[in-house]
Amino acid sequence: MFTEKEKLDNNLKIILNELCTMACGGNSCYFGFGLFLLILGLVIDVIGVASPYWILADEDGVKVNGGLWQMCTSASDVSECSDFTKVQDWLKAVRGFGILGILLLLLAVLTAFLRICMKDRACVLVLTIVLSFMAAVCIVISVSVFGKKYNTIVKNSSIFSFHYAFVSCILSIIISVIAGIFMIVEVAKRSSYTSMTGR
Repeated sequence: MFTEKEKLDNNLKIILNELCTMACGGNSCYFGFGLFLLILGLVIDVIGVASPYWILADEDGVKVNGGLWQMCTSASDVSECSDFTKVQDWLKAVRGFGILGILLLLLAVLTAFLRICMKDRACVLVLTIVLSFMAAVCIVISVSVFGKKYNTIVKNSSIFSFHYAFVSCILSIIISVIAGIFMIVEVAKRSSYTSMTGR
């Protein structure tokens, strides 16, 4: 027999699970948290790819920062930005994989929302997982090529350092992978529930 405390603990767990399921639109909170992370990863990746703060140099009051699209210089009260006119192939690859990562994350978010409408379709959730990991791989390639090339070009200069947009893209990789893991847990939880209930 259960004690009063065990009954209360069990009822509390059931209530919390039901509240969590209701808060996540009828899905488990693994799915809800995974969706939240996908959206967060997408926003952070867009900020990272679009910002001109992949690298930063500061010497004698002159600041130079650059990204994938433009280079900016500021000294005293004067600040000027210019777009890259001649783009080397490696930078085109970094841009391409960065944009591909954004598009794959966007598709992952859209398929996750589609999953809310199509609860019985596990394939939609599996597609979300695949897209989130593919996005992470594309962003890894983008960040790796950029880091390798800039280390080669700058040749260990102490005035240049990687800045927040570069770090944002790395953070987006981590968030995308964690979101994919939460979605995998959702699939595993759903398949174990289906095998237990036969539904």
